[in-house]
Amino acid sequence: MKKSTKAGLVLATLAGSAVVMISGASVANAAPGAPAGGGALRPLVSAGTITSTQAKAVHDQLHADHDAAKASARSTALSTLVSEGTLSQSQADAVAAADRGGMRALVDAGTITRTQAEAIKAEFQEYGSTKTDGRSASLAKLVSNGTITQSQADAIAAALPAPGSKPQGDREMKPMKPAKAAPAPSGTPAA
Repeated sequence: MKKSTKAGLVLATLAGSAVVMISGASVANAAPGAPAGGGALRPLVSAGTITSTQAKAVHDQLHADHDAAKASARSTALSTLVSEGTLSQSQADAVAAADRGGMRALVDAGTITRTQAEAIKAEFQEYGSTKTDGRSASLAKLVSNGTITQSQADAIAAALPAPGSKPQGDREMKPMKPAKAAPAPSGTPAA
């Protein structure tokens, strides 16, 4: 497998797992007394645009919808591989049941071949790359069930980082180290 393809597969796998973190809507690790909705939602809670309860509801809905979309994409990818004859149904079932690092174990156990594992990864990448950002649908659910208003949904959508980008959060940037002076050319005294 080419390095660029392998890197793409790794990035696609990580991207699927990281979307949840990238949403910037994590509330689970908020310090007691701090506004819930860390990352992108914290300023909205602090400003009174949404409540901590609403931030948690947004967080939970985004995670649930992301997990459902990921499971659906994986299922579709495996069904495609079975219909193409790349995998048997029992092999697809074994892959579906395997945890994150399970592909290597399946190859080591002889359940699937290395070639099949590469085909699975490529298919997962293809289905993962065609997936659209489902956050607007998640927010629409929260509006329709009365958890948040449309104006709150608009503010949340504007506050969340673009899909695939890394959240900036509220971390302080480290100051840059001063540049080292370039060494003096040999034979000339340093100033």
